[in-house]
Amino acid sequence: MLKKNIANALLKIVGEKNALTKEAKLESFGFENMVPEVVLFPNDIEQISEIMKIAYKESLSVLPWGSGTKSALGNKPDRADIVVSTKNLDRLIEHGASDLVATTESGITLKKFQSALNKENQFLALDPPHVGSKATVGGIIATNDSGPERLRYGTLREFLIGLKVVRADGTIFKGGSKVVKNVAGYDLPKLYTGSLGTLGIIVEATFRLYPVPEYSETYLVSFSSLEESHDTVMTLLNSDLVITSLEILNPELISSLVKRNNLDIVDNKYTLAIGIKNVEKAVKDQISSLKPICDQNGGEGRVISGDQEGKLWEDIRDFPWKLFKAARVVCKVSVLITQIPEVLDNVKKLSNENGIKAYISARAGNGILIVSIKGEVSSIIDSLNSLRGFVSLIGGHLILQEAPYEIKAGVSVWGDFGSGLSIMKKIKFNFDPNNLLNPGRYI
Repeated sequence: MLKKNIANALLKIVGEKNALTKEAKLESFGFENMVPEVVLFPNDIEQISEIMKIAYKESLSVLPWGSGTKSALGNKPDRADIVVSTKNLDRLIEHGASDLVATTESGITLKKFQSALNKENQFLALDPPHVGSKATVGGIIATNDSGPERLRYGTLREFLIGLKVVRADGTIFKGGSKVVKNVAGYDLPKLYTGSLGTLGIIVEATFRLYPVPEYSETYLVSFSSLEESHDTVMTLLNSDLVITSLEILNPELISSLVKRNNLDIVDNKYTLAIGIKNVEKAVKDQISSLKPICDQNGGEGRVISGDQEGKLWEDIRDFPWKLFKAARVVCKVSVLITQIPEVLDNVKKLSNENGIKAYISARAGNGILIVSIKGEVSSIIDSLNSLRGFVSLIGGHLILQEAPYEIKAGVSVWGDFGSGLSIMKKIKFNFDPNNLLNPGRYI
């Protein structure tokens, strides 16, 4: 329990209306039955700084919180004294439209941020999951999340050019700048990207932007074999086509997506979803160019656009959370592009052996596979451990993004950090020597 004088000091900073102290309300901010003592909703960066100064002095653990869409990611924290929500830090600070740059507070939802940028026909080139579920900019940075359009635009690290963070001792750190060409000093904003709130509370970010594409179409094409779909992928990647998104959907996933979206395609084969965004003429020309490439490998396809296209990509991006409402098991596999078929074959083998059902969307242009598994607990645990062993053997990596506690008890969330673990521990110690920020969540 928080001492009364400490609790009062924290409430004085944000005001009682911006705090939760009753257990019933605190439970929604819990993690695997660990409930915080208090949840605070500061209104500005200075209030977060003051909260951290008290936490640092009293050795209280702090869990940064955006909207909670990725709260299941990581290990169970060792302690949970205070949750600091960035919900009220949701202001667009500056939009330099002529420079294609914008600065925003971290608690703003990506949806709200994009809406503001769209007024100048610009956007942040991110399409991670949970955009419709209020994923925040700060949370996306903290988890380094991405989606299918990573193929075209790259990762968040490539267009995050400035960051403001409240450190464990309450000091406010600012790195990067508000200009794209900034080469002064170490690029510390990159270090905070993907740090899962263990090095500091992200409170402000500056991004490089892109013009909103004028038009888009998607070609959905089914293949009789995985080999044919992969051969098509390699031909497309080695062509002059500028593809925005390129996903291999396994038969189990495409079958569900066909039903959800009324798609007029075969639903029991490996399917490529090839999305292209550009000016209308360029899109149509490229769709015309890629059709023969698919045809020569026996592909059967059709073009979709408009609302149906937008809904499909939303479902691909969010499929584990949209298809399965509870007890989800989601993992992320990273391998070489050429190794994707091996992973898909291995999962199919495990499905047959262990009686599981796996839904997979493979980012065919960057080697990332999002895998969601249904089945008995013991079968899922055996399958995940076997899959991790296979992926490690071929030089890849698997992390468990979300799973019930009984699955996490049998499967390591992060896997083997390898030789980087000692470096990570040193970084954590230097940034958070008292281990206050998300303790145990990462390392």
